[in-house]
Amino acid sequence: MTGEAAHRMNFGFNTNVRVGNTVYHVQTEDRGPAHPFLDTVVYQTGRVVYKCSNGYRDTVPAASPEEFVAERLRDRLSRQHREVIAQLEAGTLPLHEQPKPQATTAQQTPGDGLEVCLANPENWLASGYVTLVIELRQRVSGQEIGNAEVEALLERGKERVHCFAATTDATGRATLKFPMPANAADGASLVIRATDGALYGELRFRLRAKHRDPDATAAAK
Repeated sequence: MTGEAAHRMNFGFNTNVRVGNTVYHVQTEDRGPAHPFLDTVVYQTGRVVYKCSNGYRDTVPAASPEEFVAERLRDRLSRQHREVIAQLEAGTLPLHEQPKPQATTAQQTPGDGLEVCLANPENWLASGYVTLVIELRQRVSGQEIGNAEVEALLERGKERVHCFAATTDATGRATLKFPMPANAADGASLVIRATDGALYGELRFRLRAKHRDPDATAAAK
């Protein structure tokens, strides 16, 4: 995804799936015309253990009516999401192996992942324009994570708008700047996601209509 704002409403599915004693999070989404693929990612305790991507540029003609395209994409997205869940539950999904702890290093805990921090919580919104200064660290060691992808999204129900994306610098910092989408109504969520290889982190805020400020009860994941 590029750093340009994309305002087309996209659809996505998020499902927690328990297989034995393990809980997986399955996420499927359409990332929009700039990236015409349906992506499904499976997470386990903050790590990516499976990912697939299927393009739709050739199967959904651009000249088709908007309602037809939206319906066609929703159907394909739903089918892809259900198929991955079915394979996961059946034990046939080719999951990536989790890294094994080395005897010479500190053992990682199940909560390992990326910690996403908002460095400017007091002045992130001004005159309808969002400026998010993000600091990214490894959750256990506290080490700054450079060259990681960070993106901001607006979510409301099954609708999702990809607002901006950037890459962290050597100090683990990235700045995301974009206009607040006009449909950022009460109950929508501003989501900041970070990915570094198999590591994943997320910060989620619920917006209030009056000032579009993050709810004080919002918490990082």
